[in-house]
Amino acid sequence: MAYDFRLSPDAPYNVYNLGPEAEPLIVVDGLMAEPGRMVDFAADEGSYGPAGAAYPGIRCTIPETYMLNVHGALKPLLQSVFGVPVEQPMSLTASYSMITQPAREMRHVQRVPHVDRTGPHDLAMVHYLCGPEFGGTAFFRHRSTGFQRLTPNNQSIHDMAVSQELKTRVLPAQFPDAEHPLYEKVGHVDARFDRLVVYRAGILHSPNIHQDSHFSADPRLGRLTVTAFLFAN
Repeated sequence: MAYDFRLSPDAPYNVYNLGPEAEPLIVVDGLMAEPGRMVDFAADEGSYGPAGAAYPGIRCTIPETYMLNVHGALKPLLQSVFGVPVEQPMSLTASYSMITQPAREMRHVQRVPHVDRTGPHDLAMVHYLCGPEFGGTAFFRHRSTGFQRLTPNNQSIHDMAVSQELKTRVLPAQFPDAEHPLYEKVGHVDARFDRLVVYRAGILHSPNIHQDSHFSADPRLGRLTVTAFLFAN
């Protein structure tokens, strides 16, 4: 079977501002020319394994063609919205990701929002290959420090404050939501089949998933996404 990683030439996009820091969020709908082929590849060719300590599920690699196509098409938009310099070299990585761990089994570190990198030009992307019933992504502001985006200058302050706060309370076994005692939810984006979202990797975020959800490990039935990163070299 031939797998098609071409992008749609006329996919619409919107740019939103998140929270009090007005952090930009790009939302592109209908990204791929043949999005069903993305699911076919994930189901027929993917070899999945544990995603690591922080991610509550499994991952597998995706052909480099996908990331090169996405970055090539979006590069001018990323430069305009996020101020990425034209000459900035970037490292590109992407993988299929599936949340499979029930909320009741989440480790304490997974019960707070996280960031991926804190550089000014580091970007994160989520490409949903599933529907809205699988939840989306939520964004947060840390209540006591007021930080929404972590940077090399404030990350240690945030981390020290959270470490102290977690010494005095046990958080419920669930994904962060609007009722989180340590973080204020400042926005979210819903999953939608073939929707891509792009945001700075330093924004505090988490999957926006109901605590009773339990998803299949089958790419055709579960919460299939592509998680991608563009990190400045």
